[in-house]
Amino acid sequence: MIDPVKFKKILVNLLKVLVVIELISAMSQGLGGHGWSRFGVDLVIAGILYLTWERLGAIVAQKKEESWKAMATSPSEAGLFNALVFSLLWTDQIYKNVPADRLRLIVISYTLIALGLVAAYLKIGSGLMPLVISGALVLGAVNLVTWLISLERGEKEDLQTELKLAHDVQVSLMPKSNPSLEGFDIAGVSIPAANVGGDLFDYAPLGSNGNAFGISVFDVSGKGMQAAMSAVFTIGAIAGETGRSTSPGEILTVVNRSVFAHSRRGHFVAFLLAAIDPGKKTVTFANAGQTRPLLRSREGLSWLEPPGVRFPLGMQQDSAYEERTVQLSPGDVLLMITDGFTEAMNAREEMFGAERVEEFARDPAICTLRAPAIIERLTAAVRSFSAGAPQHDDMTMVVVKVQ
Repeated sequence: MIDPVKFKKILVNLLKVLVVIELISAMSQGLGGHGWSRFGVDLVIAGILYLTWERLGAIVAQKKEESWKAMATSPSEAGLFNALVFSLLWTDQIYKNVPADRLRLIVISYTLIALGLVAAYLKIGSGLMPLVISGALVLGAVNLVTWLISLERGEKEDLQTELKLAHDVQVSLMPKSNPSLEGFDIAGVSIPAANVGGDLFDYAPLGSNGNAFGISVFDVSGKGMQAAMSAVFTIGAIAGETGRSTSPGEILTVVNRSVFAHSRRGHFVAFLLAAIDPGKKTVTFANAGQTRPLLRSREGLSWLEPPGVRFPLGMQQDSAYEERTVQLSPGDVLLMITDGFTEAMNAREEMFGAERVEEFARDPAICTLRAPAIIERLTAAVRSFSAGAPQHDDMTMVVVKVQ
């Protein structure tokens, strides 16, 4: 199959070769005594083109941008000339965006148009027959391209519908308000990316007596409806265990076996489960491949990490998760975030990174803010850093401030 982009480059190179051949031919005629007038004219034209090449390049580049904006912002108002200019100047980009499995149909449509031109030139048959044959071939090519456009649009609309449903499922699974826990100020947020991932957070009492307060922050691999359904299953599995135990390590160990048994291979759940004891002011947590929680205390900053394995749920069937307990004090701030914050990128593809999260947490003003305000400030810092660059992953965070 001929690559249209390569075909365009072949035509451009062929044109360059013809220009060189023309100059050589004119020079040979001059050397043969047939006069140098033709060579002189060709040489002058070539020199003018060479001297004005950069200027012509700048004009073409400007026209490319103008034609792109005109077609992107108001395609319904595009005229015949603008459409022609756009299609010629942006050939490479147009074919770059055509899915590989549809590219062959584009080549076939071009072949039909070429055959139509040949049929018209050779005047196959008599009377109106050449016009009918060439017209049928060109019409077939146009219909083929039109069908491709409608097919792509239908698939895009189906995808948008699925993403909307997945977003609704994702939002419905998360708490609608911040919890009330004596001695603690807790708030959470999840900001879905455009393609909808599987980031979620949740709150639930742990144990049969509910004497521990559980916080879940997790990220399901995959996107769209598949991720949303995996999140539903994971929340159901966790809910079945939180009423039986207050141990995050024990809960994740049991749930891991269910996720491994029911999820497709290669699909995992990064899960952080924390249990707060309000009376003792302690937090006990187990981590299955999630971003480590960051604690700001009077002793400074520390990324909290439990002992043992940290495989995401569903990766290893027999993973046994261990837990760690940390004593908390009034004024301490615990940040539980997903990698959507640390891996947020700006236009230069630089990541926000853990270092900037640490710099944010060191700010003395953090100690004076409520948990929702801390979330707002860190979110604003990430968005300011990204400076309009698209959000590629969900950003989920739960903040726990000890009062």
